[in-house]
Amino acid sequence: MADLPARNLICRCYVVDEAAIRQAIADHQLKQVEEVTAVTRAGGGCSSCWDDIQAILSGVWGKPLPRDVPDETGLSSAQKRALIVKALDAEVHPLLDRNRIQMQLVDVAGDRVLARFTGNGVGTTAASFLALKRYVVQKMTDAVGQKMNLVELNVLETLAP
Repeated sequence: MADLPARNLICRCYVVDEAAIRQAIADHQLKQVEEVTAVTRAGGGCSSCWDDIQAILSGVWGKPLPRDVPDETGLSSAQKRALIVKALDAEVHPLLDRNRIQMQLVDVAGDRVLARFTGNGVGTTAASFLALKRYVVQKMTDAVGQKMNLVELNVLETLAP
């Protein structure tokens, strides 16, 4: 059996290595973790690799790591993301699965949650899908203790020229 080349795996959720991230940064002039996630999916799962992705970006662009400081709720965006991921896994994803809908959490910044949906009724104004989105927002708000706003990226992407 041939030896496989050593890979510095950064994102275990989507199996994305450092070389793929560096290539995406170079090809697309990416400067933020969210941009890397949009192109490579790295960081779109559990988000535990965000610091590693940011370190790669900082190495490429020579910028220091930004501080993720707590806001008026006392929680940083990373802490909010962790609480939201826990709530989504426990309460939201099972319901979405039963409705054949998938939700990818892309980013949490302040009171905004960026997510991408795929599946039945996504991108429509069907009452069932709108009710599910309201449920998602309520569960995220309950988890964080602050009103959260859901930004549906796939809708924004279809509106982009």
